Amino acid sequence: MVPLEELESVSLMQQLKPAYTKQIASLARLVEFEANESIFEEGQPEQLVYLVLNGDVVLEIKVPDSESIQVHRVGPGELLGWSPLLGHRAMTATARARTRCRLAALDATLILAAGERDPKFGMAFFRCLAGALAERLHATRLHLAGGHHHRIVAVSEGAD
Repeated sequence: MVPLEELESVSLMQQLKPAYTKQIASLARLVEFEANESIFEEGQPEQLVYLVLNGDVVLEIKVPDSESIQVHRVGPGELLGWSPLLGHRAMTATARARTRCRLAALDATLILAAGERDPKFGMAFFRCLAGALAERLHATRLHLAGGHHHRIVAVSEGAD
């Protein structure tokens, strides 16, 4: 379980009713990663979704005939690795701890089951998820459009 007061400081959770945040805290477990440690790999199956409590994470995508490129940074208060919530088994990006990170790990199966048991919880959680995805997509497009990677914008649109 993640301490409720720590989870309440996460911006994504501040959009939810306190009872829903408490429910998520009871489902979450704390995990830590050292700088440069991989959290998950692009193309690999994953069942966990993360909320960044402390630290900085970079998202990288593989580019055909090139090296991986960094498409986004994820910091405190942000969601990381949302693909399992959408029924995707394979991750669409690699997440690597840029600094020492403290994350709240959530089993996507448990979150989805909670949403099925309580549709109001499910709607509230997925509204937050949709907002986080929209922000990530916008930031990724701006990042790629500003660089020399114009040709791969469509590839990164799912970046976890």
